[in-house]
Amino acid sequence: MVQDYIKAPSAQERKTEKESRLQFSKYASINFMFYITMALGSYVTVFLQSIGFDAQQVGIITALNSGTGVISSPFWGMLSDKIRSVKKIILITLVIGTILFALIPASSGISLGGLSLAFVFIPATMFFKMPPMSLLENWMLKNSSAEGLNYGAIRAFGALSYAIASLVLGYLIPMTGTAFVFYANAVLTFPALLLFLFTKSSADDVGDKKHLTFKEMKIGQVFKDYYLMTYIIFSIFERIPFQCAMTFLPFLVADVGGDTAKMGIILGLRAFIEIPVMLLLKPLRKRIPLYYLIMAASGFFLIESILFSFINSFEAIVAISVLHGIGNGLMLTTGVSYVFQLAPDHLKATCQTILASMNSIAGILGGILGGVLIKAVGVKLFYLIIGLMMLVALVLFILSFPFGEKVLGKKRPGLSIQ
Repeated sequence: MVQDYIKAPSAQERKTEKESRLQFSKYASINFMFYITMALGSYVTVFLQSIGFDAQQVGIITALNSGTGVISSPFWGMLSDKIRSVKKIILITLVIGTILFALIPASSGISLGGLSLAFVFIPATMFFKMPPMSLLENWMLKNSSAEGLNYGAIRAFGALSYAIASLVLGYLIPMTGTAFVFYANAVLTFPALLLFLFTKSSADDVGDKKHLTFKEMKIGQVFKDYYLMTYIIFSIFERIPFQCAMTFLPFLVADVGGDTAKMGIILGLRAFIEIPVMLLLKPLRKRIPLYYLIMAASGFFLIESILFSFINSFEAIVAISVLHGIGNGLMLTTGVSYVFQLAPDHLKATCQTILASMNSIAGILGGILGGVLIKAVGVKLFYLIIGLMMLVALVLFILSFPFGEKVLGKKRPGLSIQ
């Protein structure tokens, strides 16, 4: 039941139990609808592969997308903090990004000087398409924290819809073709947009306050927090192989004789596994610091990648993907919560999008590295290499805590129940 996941209303908010349940339902519904569109948006690689793009070409487009993200994520994040309204920026980027995303199939069929327009149009689309999700997570986390709601349970509804949509797409796309997802995304974003637009929250009033100047924002504070910066650096080095593993999974499926149009089965299973993990996070956070949960998540990712290097069937990929579901269930909520915990109050959206920007840098390197590695050593050895890369990143992250305490005298972050 929904009420099982709601904390007692705070005295400050003075919400009744009925009002809390209603607000929880609204936030859960927003997540549910938005993550259906996320499932649709995950088929760009499969679409490009279906129209003849090879691993290296897909890697280049992935790198260009990430390069766009390096600029777009902090740009929109800082702008939202500057005007004191994350919601307005989400609405702007979501509308424009959705329109452009629907035009990707048409643009990919146009060539200029022998080069597909996709190499320019898709990255341009991602300037608007990528930021809304990290901003939505920030908006949702800020509101759930202020209103005494369990963010992990709210986020689980997104995992549920992503799982359902992915499984449906796994069976639907072999009949409709991958271009279908770009048009369905536009249709399904509309009700999600309306639901978000008309949901009043505790954070919506910040847009009425005086806009901050960039000098007043004091962005340099972000780079002075040792544990926040070590997490961002870890995220870069962990996300380079992680992005590789995600982007080039269709090539592994093809290598073992599987049908890439059934990728939705893998994505759906992963998302279903995330749900119970997210629901268990509330009691875990009361006892275990967030950074330990982040370490555990990274461990599941690296084991999955290493195991992928030894498999020979589509069914084995599906089975091993359970590990990804557990890891992602941990990482999706603990990562954003950890940044939210450490970030200055007036820079929380900026910090989330700086992290997204750093992950985009990782995506650039990962896209290029993945395409080159697969071409040089094959997809199986590729997954072994990126698994070992994840292991190195995790070890360095673990060592950063005793170094911070014993050498720099920095006290570790405490518990967080958000």
